[in-house]
Amino acid sequence: MKPAIALVIAAAAMSACAPKDFTKDGATAEQFTRDESLCRTQVRAQAQQERNIDDQRRATFSAERERYGQQGLYTDMANQGYKFNFERSMASCMEARGWAPKQNGPIPMPKLTW
Repeated sequence: MKPAIALVIAAAAMSACAPKDFTKDGATAEQFTRDESLCRTQVRAQAQQERNIDDQRRATFSAERERYGQQGLYTDMANQGYKFNFERSMASCMEARGWAPKQNGPIPMPKLTW
């Protein structure tokens, strides 16, 4: 359980350093910081709850995976999935607050619709 908590904290710390990829007409940096903080708190709580459920489920079936040496693969896949879900939930929350993804490069980003 402690490694899972450490992983969530590490992911949150890394995402805090990520570039800000949202824009909103007429918004200030303080508004962005407030909205991002509210979204991050909400998404972290949801992600932690889902992670706890998945950790319990994974612990139930871990003996078979360890027996065949596959536990590392499942852990790596789960960690990547959690990172993707966290980013997707953050984008959805920010869009719900009126923020739009910034255009990154010459190809416009499609509207996120999840």
